[in-house]
Amino acid sequence: MLSPRRAFRLRRATLINLFWVPLSLQDAAVMAIAVPAKLLQLSPLNYRRDLAIIASIVALAAMVVPAVAGAFSDWLRRRGVDRRGLILAGALVDAPALCLCGLTHSMTTFIVLLVISTMAFNVSIAAYQAVIPDVVPRQSWGLVSGVRGAAALIGTIIGLAIAGTTSPQIAFLAIGILIGAGVLTLLWLDEQPVSDEEALARVKDWHDFILVFIARGCVVFGLTILTTFVLYFFRDVLHNANPSGGTGLVAGCSVFGALLSSVWLGIISDRAPRKLVAALSCVPMAIAGFGFALVPSESWILAFGGLFGIGFGGALSTGWALGLESVPQMRDVARDLGLWGIASNLPSVLAPLFGGWILARTGGSLEGYRLVFASAGVGFGLATIAILATRGAPLQPARR
Repeated sequence: MLSPRRAFRLRRATLINLFWVPLSLQDAAVMAIAVPAKLLQLSPLNYRRDLAIIASIVALAAMVVPAVAGAFSDWLRRRGVDRRGLILAGALVDAPALCLCGLTHSMTTFIVLLVISTMAFNVSIAAYQAVIPDVVPRQSWGLVSGVRGAAALIGTIIGLAIAGTTSPQIAFLAIGILIGAGVLTLLWLDEQPVSDEEALARVKDWHDFILVFIARGCVVFGLTILTTFVLYFFRDVLHNANPSGGTGLVAGCSVFGALLSSVWLGIISDRAPRKLVAALSCVPMAIAGFGFALVPSESWILAFGGLFGIGFGGALSTGWALGLESVPQMRDVARDLGLWGIASNLPSVLAPLFGGWILARTGGSLEGYRLVFASAGVGFGLATIAILATRGAPLQPARR
C-alpha cells in the first residue's frame, strides 16, 4: 500500500499531467494514421511522396515555435502570470484547425490547416512542459515524469484506437474535440512554485544538455521513421486489407509494453543513476528496430512492437527527467526545453525525407522497408551511447 505522502504525490502528479492525454492523442494519431489515411483520399497516386513532404513541412513548422513560445512563457511567468493562459490559447486555435482538416477536400487547404494546428499545438506544449519543473521538487522528477509518460501513453492508445477504427474525417473531428475538452483540466491545476533557490538553480555547463539533445534527436529519428511509413508497409508489403487497423494494432502492442515500464522506471530513476536507466531503455528499442528489418512478418512485428514499447516507456519517462536535469538554468526552463525540443522536430523533418528517398529508390519494395527499419535501430543505438556519455553536472548556487 502507498504511504499517504506517496499517495498525495501520485494524485498531484496525475493532476499536473492530465492534459498530456489529449496532447499525446493528437501527437500519436495525426501523423501516424489520420494524415496518411487522408492522403489516400486526396492524393491516391502520389501518397508516399506527398506524405514525406507534408511530414517534413509540419515538423519544420513545429521546430520554430517551441523556443519562441517557451521564452515568452518564461517572461510571463517571471512577471507573475502563470502558464495556463498560453496553454489555453494554443488549444483554442489547435482544436478547430484539426476539425477543419477532416472536412476539407483541398490539398492546399489541408496543408495550411495542418501547419496552423501544429504551430498552435506546439505553443501549448512549450508552456505546458515547463509546469513540472515549476511546481515539482527535483527529487520527484522521475516519479512525475513517469506519470507524464503514462498519461502520454494512455492518450496514444486512445488516439490510435480512434484513428485506426474510423475514417480520417471522423478522426480529425474527434481529436479536435478532445483537445478542446482536455484543456479544461487546467482549471483544477494550482501552480504553486517550488522555492526560488531551486527555481533559479543552474548547472555548471551545457555538456549534458548537448548530449541529451543528441540522444533525444536519435530516438525521435528512429521513432519518426518507423511511425511515418509503417502504415504503408502493411499496405505495400504485407498487403493488409486494413492498413490503418494493422498500424493501430502494432502501435497498441508498443503502447501496452510502454505502460508496463513508464511509471515503474520513472520511480526507479529517482533512486538509481538516471542516465543508466535511460540508456538501458533504448536497448530494446534498438533490438526491435533491427527485428522489424530482419523478420518483416505481421506476427513478429507485433512481438517486436511490444519489446519496443517496454523500452519506449522508460525512454519517455526517464529521458524526460534527464532532459529536465540538463537544462542550464531553471529560470529559462520553457525556452531551453523549447530548444531541446528542436531535437524532436529536426529529426521529424529529416526522417520522412530520408525514408521517402529510400522507398522511392527501391520502389516501395521489402528491401526498402528493411533499410528504413534498420536505420531506426541505428538511431536508438546511437542514443544509448550519447546518454552514457553524460556526466551529471552538479547544481550551482541560485543566480538571479
